[in-house]
Amino acid sequence: MDSIRTSESLPDDQLSWWEKVSLLCLIMIILVTLSAFISQALLPGNALQSILDTYFLDPIRAESSADGSYNQINTMAYNVTLILSVICIGAIMRWLRMPATECTILALTPWVFWAALGEVVEDASLFGDDLQAWFVSPGIHFQGALWVIATGWLSVVASRATDGESRSWVTGMSIGMVAFQGLLFLTSLQDGRIDTPMEEHLNLWPVGIAGLLATLFILVSHTFMERWTPVEQGLFQVGIGGCLVLYGCLHAYASMMSGLEVSGDLATIFAIDRNPEMHLEVLFWTMVFPAIILFFPIAYLSLPAREKLRRRGVPVPGLLPPSLSLSSYENEKTQYHEDMESLAGLAVLSSPIVFLAIYGQAVDGIATGMGLEIYGYSEKHVLSAAVIEFFGSAYGFTILKVALGFVVWWFYALQRWEYRYRHLRILMALALMTVGLAPGLRDAFRMALGV
Repeated sequence: MDSIRTSESLPDDQLSWWEKVSLLCLIMIILVTLSAFISQALLPGNALQSILDTYFLDPIRAESSADGSYNQINTMAYNVTLILSVICIGAIMRWLRMPATECTILALTPWVFWAALGEVVEDASLFGDDLQAWFVSPGIHFQGALWVIATGWLSVVASRATDGESRSWVTGMSIGMVAFQGLLFLTSLQDGRIDTPMEEHLNLWPVGIAGLLATLFILVSHTFMERWTPVEQGLFQVGIGGCLVLYGCLHAYASMMSGLEVSGDLATIFAIDRNPEMHLEVLFWTMVFPAIILFFPIAYLSLPAREKLRRRGVPVPGLLPPSLSLSSYENEKTQYHEDMESLAGLAVLSSPIVFLAIYGQAVDGIATGMGLEIYGYSEKHVLSAAVIEFFGSAYGFTILKVALGFVVWWFYALQRWEYRYRHLRILMALALMTVGLAPGLRDAFRMALGV
């Protein structure tokens, strides 16, 4: 590889002008939101409180009891807040010298499944009133962010406990966090079924078994995570463990519904207000089928290109080395530049951040199409409903989401990232994956369980 002339670029501990603007805007949003909540106590009925209730809180309250809806105002606000949060969190992670490897995206991926599973448990009306509202979108994603932050912080604290056994302390922390989730969810499930038709039929033993399996997974995974940082290890272990606990909740629900169906107790099924039929084939078409389709281009095109790129001194497709600014890369036509431009487009498809983002869009599109056209569900998101109305069919939305997946690949295939934006590169893909995969998984699980 030809030598690359270094050029000046901002150090990691300095913010660019657009990061400063994003941080300022996000702080203003937080301050306005806090002012709205405070004004409820100081000056009830004021205009700010009215806006907060009408466009933000009332839809969430409605969904906690049935199905709420999105509107143009909260949809725009959530999207803007998400974009600003991604930029600001990326800058903070860079400032804190946190890792930004592919292990990082793998460590964060389970939390997308965690959010989806939590929403399905809420949809099934299993949680008690105190916990139910915390698992309503978009609050579930903010709650998930708090779990991620707490887990990451505790992982750092645990890793600093001792010099020689830091990983063991992180594993112990993970077991404690999963146990806390298990007790929290189990207690809420117990409260949620009291005075309901589920009180005499819902057995909670699957939750306890799932908690034991989660503990076993954490202990076994400890051996295979030597190259992971403490933060990545903790996030992955707690994320997978939490998913297993929530799966235990859904398994208890599915066992109850299967038992009621076998016994012919349709009165209880309808009293729970659920469809007596489960559609497990949905999981294949929404989750397995898009993975099979993506497997072939990744295995036979992307992975060979990525290996060629790695042998030529480019470990991460699209990410420039620390010494190289974007302007120097574009102006200096070195062998490094030629290798990157010729192979990065294909190689980036096998990157977990890109693959999972594309996969998430496909899952969401297929799940929405099947849910509306086959199983009689309705669309509550403003933009999605507008797209479906434009095409005249929910499968038009499916085609659009698949096309959006190709746009994600095209963006990462052409985009070149300075090393200082390595965290932003991952967080953007994680955000795209979250807004696609999380609702897609939720819809798929709901249809499969007849919720």
